[in-house]
Amino acid sequence: MILDRYVLRLWLVPFAAGLILATGVLLFGRALKLLSLITDAGAPWGLLGELMLFVLPYFILLTVPIAFFLSMQNVITALQQGSEIDVMRSAGMSYTRICRAVIVMAIVLYAALFYTSMYILPQGQLAFNNVLSQLYNLKGSPEFTPQRFSRDVENITFYVNGKDDDGLYHGVMLEDGRPGGPVFYLAETAELTPGRGGIRLRLHQGTRLEGEGDNQRMLAFTNYDVDIPFGPLGAARLSRSMDHVIMMSPAQLWEKIQQLHAPDAVAEWNRRLILPTTVLILCVFALPLSLAPKRSGRTGSFLYGIGLLILLYNVQLVLHRQVSLGSFPAWSMWAGQMAFLIFGLLLWRRAEQGALPKWLVQSGEMFYVIHQQLMHWIAHRLGKS
Repeated sequence: MILDRYVLRLWLVPFAAGLILATGVLLFGRALKLLSLITDAGAPWGLLGELMLFVLPYFILLTVPIAFFLSMQNVITALQQGSEIDVMRSAGMSYTRICRAVIVMAIVLYAALFYTSMYILPQGQLAFNNVLSQLYNLKGSPEFTPQRFSRDVENITFYVNGKDDDGLYHGVMLEDGRPGGPVFYLAETAELTPGRGGIRLRLHQGTRLEGEGDNQRMLAFTNYDVDIPFGPLGAARLSRSMDHVIMMSPAQLWEKIQQLHAPDAVAEWNRRLILPTTVLILCVFALPLSLAPKRSGRTGSFLYGIGLLILLYNVQLVLHRQVSLGSFPAWSMWAGQMAFLIFGLLLWRRAEQGALPKWLVQSGEMFYVIHQQLMHWIAHRLGKS
């Protein structure tokens, strides 16, 4: 128990600091994107605080596993650099026993993230969209937030990757579910212009998809106008949980899957289940990736960790998109997670046996050599100056 408390103390402070820092950076970035909307609408600044609160569950699902993983790496490298871990191993302790406290914390965090993902996240998404609707009504025209699904006009879903300083949207996806649809539009760029009875979305360089199955028709276009009602007859309205899968409760989402077998609902259901498991996957990788670059210390360990984080989250993102489009089956999302988990467990086992793969150890030595050469180069340049 004394060892567990000692390891937990080493882990807790970096975890808390990393969590606050990573979450703060994401919130600050999102606040900057929404700041102009608040200002243009003349809305009270309290709405910005509400928006940050409602988007917090999504950011927590991303930052908690990252903060846990990097702080666990910090614990292992600290014990290793101080030779404490060698003494414990000489006393017959396994790495699993040494890391028992943080392994238990990984399980606790998984349970908390699972509840957040299934129940708090969709409520936050719904509340976030409703606050945005209030802002749009104050402003008098919609303003679509990059990298978020917006459904502020009846039966129309809008998604963009980004927006430049000239007000031009990039990476546009539009789903028009009004009578006669649904119709999907994919375009490289788009802009909002005044239209008859509302606004007009002018799409550039894209594709229009209509129909389903064998009856699906595709039209490539250079420019295409879509009129969106916005005004007394079509003002932005408050969202409902059934409007989009990201806002549905678990019961509503499961019902849609059972009734329609909709790919987007299937992808969202599995995404909510998979996101919390990320903390468990990162837990099993923390030990082998921290032991390998022994001479390079924290630098090599964190470089390994950052590389793993980039790879893991990109694989999750790609598989989720493919499943939501119906291109991949749902089990492919789990196959990706299981592949990472099994590989991490194999590396942990090799670490327990003192037989980490040569490529892992040698790359750790490479980090050390590069680090030393860089330090010598800096010292040489400073000496000349």
